[in-house]
Amino acid sequence: MVIERGSIFWCDLDPIIGHKQGKTRPVVVVSSNSYNATNSPLVAIVPLTKSPPKTPLHLRFSPAQTGIDQEATALVDHTRFLDRSRLKPAAIGRLSPDALALLDRHLARILAL
Repeated sequence: MVIERGSIFWCDLDPIIGHKQGKTRPVVVVSSNSYNATNSPLVAIVPLTKSPPKTPLHLRFSPAQTGIDQEATALVDHTRFLDRSRLKPAAIGRLSPDALALLDRHLARILAL
């Protein structure tokens, strides 16, 4: 499976501990393509939800920005690395370049990069 930055996959996020997002839901891959091309079993993701944003770090994206059939909120404060085996085999969408740039700015803000 080819995993590219900005791609959106269905992902099994269970089991969870604490306030993390669970269930099977869409996620955006945010690890770099050079990292994704390595033999690492991990990938960095930001979970998506149908719910409206609850904090300034949550980003609302339209179907035109994601390629999926409904609006989605990126939960930037739930960013994490997880095992690639949790991703379903095929991407279901991809963030537009502008949407990915906005997500990058929020990631840089929360991670102090």
